[in-house]
Amino acid sequence: MTIKTLNEYFKQSLASNKESIARLILIIGVGVLLCMSGCQKQDDPDALEVVNYPERQKDFSIWQLEQFNFEVQMCYIIRTDDDKITVVDGGMPTSFEKVTGYLQQFGGRVHTWVITHPHIDHIGVLQEVVKRKEIQIDRILHSKLNEEWSLKYESSMHSLVSNYNKELAQSGISVIDAKNGEIYALGDGVDLKIIGVKNDSITVNAINNFSLVFKIESKSKSVLFLGDLGVEGGKELLRTESPEVLKADYVQMSHHGQAGVGLEFYKAVDPDYALWPTPKWLWENSAEGQGPGTGNFQIPEVRSWMDNEVNVKKNYVAGLEGNIQID
Repeated sequence: MTIKTLNEYFKQSLASNKESIARLILIIGVGVLLCMSGCQKQDDPDALEVVNYPERQKDFSIWQLEQFNFEVQMCYIIRTDDDKITVVDGGMPTSFEKVTGYLQQFGGRVHTWVITHPHIDHIGVLQEVVKRKEIQIDRILHSKLNEEWSLKYESSMHSLVSNYNKELAQSGISVIDAKNGEIYALGDGVDLKIIGVKNDSITVNAINNFSLVFKIESKSKSVLFLGDLGVEGGKELLRTESPEVLKADYVQMSHHGQAGVGLEFYKAVDPDYALWPTPKWLWENSAEGQGPGTGNFQIPEVRSWMDNEVNVKKNYVAGLEGNIQID
């Protein structure tokens, strides 16, 4: 109903009874409230869209963030029902403004920041946050990578790893070197359990296979995070952990769904849903500028695994759906 239509309706109603006037006032009031809500959303197009939370306690919502600038990266934001915020990884340094803007919506305080492994597409945002100090972080949870080991087995990343370790040590933030089997409370009724930590014996695809593996769980759902864990790391977890430990409702697709863990690992997890921190071009197996199906990535095979052998109900793809809230 336009403003002009409302005015005409109001004039006509004045000539009728009081009941009509009362009804009109109610309509106008509702319209004003809806307009205020809509205008606020338009005024802040960069805001993270938050769907109303279910009426519940001791649970959590999770946002899989879009692939900013079409770059391969990974960031998840988790909010517990008692308003504790957890971040998993964060993404490239260029995503700092976007991610911190979202965190400011939640009050600008992160209860737990979890890093899977120190590659730039996972730690870049956190490094900027630590430098700029615009977001309060209560604790950082990671598996600390030995710099001499990284120099020996992935020398190209040695400078990044060294700087990252130094920045955390000087940050004044509580930094926890996670141990296998430890459980951390993220909020009321929501726990994070460590399933896999650094394994110095795996030197192939070194830092990816170093990824911290953990499960976030409430009374209603569980999410298994794999970081960029490779085939070798996945086989080691299959050897050392029971299927009950690995089983989860949601699985974060390792290494963005490209050359991560193998089919047998995903079968052991047996998820209902797959979370893909994957840009559209990778999802479509596109070589640079040449269109879908022109690339030489493993992702078509992995997509087939999830659809036809693991039989997930839904793939949540960051490059297709953008920011998405999952409850």
